Amino acid sequence: MIHKIQQYIWYTETHSPFTKQATAQGYLGKYNQTGIYFHYVPNEVTTLDDTYLMNVIEKAEQYIIYADMCLLSDKTLHKLNIIFKKIPRDISKI
Repeated sequence: MIHKIQQYIWYTETHSPFTKQATAQGYLGKYNQTGIYFHYVPNEVTTLDDTYLMNVIEKAEQYIIYADMCLLSDKTLHKLNIIFKKIPRDISKI
């Protein structure tokens, strides 16, 4: 189930098929210098915060990070070139 969601997220962002495996941190890969992350755990709320950012080890010019909540300020997101996207929990019905 999660792999199908990862495929959907990857295709939504890149318009290309997802043919890899995500890392434990939800790293899907890099596309046009943008690191794409899907921080998802079934039946749990995931949060983009300083703790999660410590697990972002793949360097990129920009990041797109999907999670349920974001505790980072708009200023921090802008400074770190992060685009936060809220996970619609209905996505799990794909």
